[in-house]
Amino acid sequence: MPSKSDPDRMPHPGRTSAERRALDRIGCGEPPACAQKTLRNLLDAGLIVDVGTETRRDALGSYRVPSYAMPIPVHFAWCSAVAATDEEMAAMEGL
Repeated sequence: MPSKSDPDRMPHPGRTSAERRALDRIGCGEPPACAQKTLRNLLDAGLIVDVGTETRRDALGSYRVPSYAMPIPVHFAWCSAVAATDEEMAAMEGL
């Protein structure tokens, strides 16, 4: 994620921290793990779409988990914002 000193690289400026955390999780293919209000705000803004449910099973039986995804243009913008700069990549390669 971009450092706080670089606001130009922040994905989806103007969103709350809960919304940004949910977007980060969804962008990485994980469940959003947030409040319904946060999901509703992201859905209403068109930053995520409901892609149905995923059926999972455990020892107690099957259950459904709602699934969300980012539309391609939103995901592209998110990836661009969270991508490492050349300087950051060089620092990581030097480890």
